[in-house]
Amino acid sequence: MTELAPTYNSVAVDPVTRMDHGLYSFSPLPDRPRLVWPNGAAVAIAVVITADYGDLVTSPLNLVGFTYRDYGARVGVFRLMRILDAFGIKATLPISDVLLERAPALVEDALARNWEFVGHGARVNQVVNSALEVADERAYLAASAAAIKQATGQSPRGWLGPGGSQSSHTTTLLAELGYDYTLDWGNDDQPYAFHVPQGQLSALPYSPDTADAAVIQAQSHTPWEYETALTDHLETLIQDGQRSGMVMTLGLQAHVSGQPLRAKYIRQFLETARASGQVWFATASEIIDAWRAQN
Repeated sequence: MTELAPTYNSVAVDPVTRMDHGLYSFSPLPDRPRLVWPNGAAVAIAVVITADYGDLVTSPLNLVGFTYRDYGARVGVFRLMRILDAFGIKATLPISDVLLERAPALVEDALARNWEFVGHGARVNQVVNSALEVADERAYLAASAAAIKQATGQSPRGWLGPGGSQSSHTTTLLAELGYDYTLDWGNDDQPYAFHVPQGQLSALPYSPDTADAAVIQAQSHTPWEYETALTDHLETLIQDGQRSGMVMTLGLQAHVSGQPLRAKYIRQFLETARASGQVWFATASEIIDAWRAQN
C-alpha cells in the first residue's frame, strides 16, 4: 500500500501521483487521452472579459485609479460587446458583485447576448487569501453566487478570484458551495480536475501570458505587440492541437482592452483566429462540459 503524506486542504496527498499541495494530480500532457473539440477544432478559446469595481472606502487615496477602472462598466465593455457581436462570440464575464447593482445596463446587455456570468467577489480590492477565516471566505464566495443569482436568475458555475487570489481553502469551498470550475489557475493548456472532499471542481486554465493585465499593464507592451503575442500563442496551440485539443483564454479587462486604442487589435486577433478554421469559440462552461464528456 502506498503511504500517504499528511493531508492538506482536507485531501490525502499521494506523493507519487499528486503535487505537494494535494489539490490536483500531476499529469504530463503526453500521457493524457486525446482531447477532441467540436467540429475538429484544434483550440477552444474562451473570451473572458472581466468587469471590476474598486471602491473608495478600501482605497481612499486612489481616486484616479478608481475612475479609470470604472471606465470598463461605463464604456469599455459595450465596445467589446459590439466587437464580439460581429463574430457571434459569447463571452464569459467575471463581474464584481457591486456592479450587478451599480451597472444594470451592463447586466441587461450581457444577458441579452447569453454571456456567462462568473463569480468575482464583492470588489477587486477585496481579495481572497489565507488570512481570511474559513467561515468568512465561505460567506464571501457564497455572497457572489447569491448576487449573480439575484441579478440574472441563474447561479454561476464559475469563479475568478479578484486579482486571481485564492487561499488554501478556496477550491474546497468552491466545490462545497456548488461552483463547478475556477479560472484562477494558469498552469496548463487543457482543463483538469481538482481533488475536493465533496462535489466537483475543474480548472479552465487562465493563462497570465495571454491576459491584458500581464502583457499590457504589467509588461507595458503596446496594443499591437499584444496582438502579435496572442497570434503567436494561438499558432503554437493550433500546431499542438493537431494531436490533442488545446485551450486558450483571452483574458481581457473591460477598462483596459475596451479602450479605443486597444479594441482595434482585439478585433484583428479575433479575425485571425476565425480565419484559421481551427478554433472553437465557447464559454468557459461549454469548454468544461466538452472536456468532461471525454473524461
